[in-house]
Amino acid sequence: MPFPRRPQIELVTARPRWLTAGMLRLAALSVFVVLVGMIRGRLSPHRGWVVVGGGSAFVVAAAVLFTAATRRLSARLGLERVTEAFLLLLRRVGLPLLGLAFFLSWTLVYIALWAVHPAEAFRGLADDPRFADFFYYAVSTAFISPPGDVFAHSRGARSATMIEMLTAFALVTAYLSSFVDWYGRKQEHD
Repeated sequence: MPFPRRPQIELVTARPRWLTAGMLRLAALSVFVVLVGMIRGRLSPHRGWVVVGGGSAFVVAAAVLFTAATRRLSARLGLERVTEAFLLLLRRVGLPLLGLAFFLSWTLVYIALWAVHPAEAFRGLADDPRFADFFYYAVSTAFISPPGDVFAHSRGARSATMIEMLTAFALVTAYLSSFVDWYGRKQEHD
């Protein structure tokens, strides 16, 4: 007589259906935004240049590491084009980190513009603004809605604001278009 089967116990809990991967990524990006927004340090023009220099060095180092990782991945997977490895690696990095990198890069641009002309670049900032103030401006502007309490005043700050809006719009449309098959699949005929 065969033994009755024991009921299987599921040890891994399933994620609720309403909690999608996209929602988790948005939550991660929101946590990053809150954490950066909590940075308290005040900036003087000199400290602004130190932040811009340190941030720029970090960007260069990250670009070098990303390039090396792309080449290594391309060689390991035997991909014909490096762009395939680049896109695969971008996907692995994830949208939250890419979004944070975009926001932080523009934050550095705005700090540099302010450090050049602290009295002229922006209106609505304190004499010794916080890093978080520039981050707030960069995040708001990325969503094509610059904040109402901080204004770009100099020509350079206005130009940078418009360029950020254009690049953010281009990135969002490129991201959204990746979900659509514009040309459709070719149907095979017998």
